[in-house]
Amino acid sequence: MGDSLNRAIMIGVGLFITVIIISGIMFIFSQMQEIYKHVDDTDTSITSKFGKYASFDNTTITGLDMINCANKYYKDNEVIVMYGNIQLNTQEGINYLNNEYENGNIKYEYSYSSTIDEVEVDGIYKTQISLTRK
Repeated sequence: MGDSLNRAIMIGVGLFITVIIISGIMFIFSQMQEIYKHVDDTDTSITSKFGKYASFDNTTITGLDMINCANKYYKDNEVIVMYGNIQLNTQEGINYLNNEYENGNIKYEYSYSSTIDEVEVDGIYKTQISLTRK
């Protein structure tokens, strides 16, 4: 009877230790999964931020694209759309574009070079889309 009792105790202790080890491993995996989820979210947000302006990075756009860009980023605090020394994504910029279009200085089919830069404005980094007529 003593030998059977010793075996039962050893089996019970072995099962208890096995359960503790498996629980520890599962806990570590769940923590790693949570960490990688945050890393993936951060990576996705960084990628989407840079990809968001890729169509304006060292490309040629039309006058229609320029007007659409100004309207798309109208009052966007993270983006500055510049044409010469005029910021287009403000009410004054939209008025300027409408006035220039009415006077024939900007036409939909004209070509414009666009570049992307990071600029610091009042201690905050913003994306600047610079447009110049070709």
